[in-house]
Amino acid sequence: MKRPWRLLFSQILAIVWAVASVFLGWGTLCIVTGSKYPILVVTSESMEPAFQRGDLIFLWNREKIIHTGDIPVIWIPGKSLPMVHRVITINHEVQIDGHLKQMILTKGDNNGIDDSFMYLPGRPFALREEVVGLVWGYVPKVGWASLALQGGFWR
Repeated sequence: MKRPWRLLFSQILAIVWAVASVFLGWGTLCIVTGSKYPILVVTSESMEPAFQRGDLIFLWNREKIIHTGDIPVIWIPGKSLPMVHRVITINHEVQIDGHLKQMILTKGDNNGIDDSFMYLPGRPFALREEVVGLVWGYVPKVGWASLALQGGFWR
């Protein structure tokens, strides 16, 4: 018969192992995808019919060049949430050091106008550095639990 303290220790160890596994899995996903946020939940209707509120999206941030038609997730400095919209225009500028600077203009599929008003003041485009990943897959409606926990279920 196990002693009570041994049973308690083994239960605590199982919980710690489960939590550590989640963090290890997340860290592995971040490394593999090249994104700090490899999985996100869509929170608005701006990309309907492609994505709806509550859809779980998977990101990949290993592409160096973004193309028109790609769907990046852009996190503008100072904004509380990222934006997932389709690229409608790309402009390139060669830097002095030879690197290519991409200036990206996006628009939600369900929006009437482009996103130039949403970027940093005085800059009517987003930069490649602000892209946390390109959408490469999604699962419909799986993220509703996350929206409910955030209080955004009824919006």
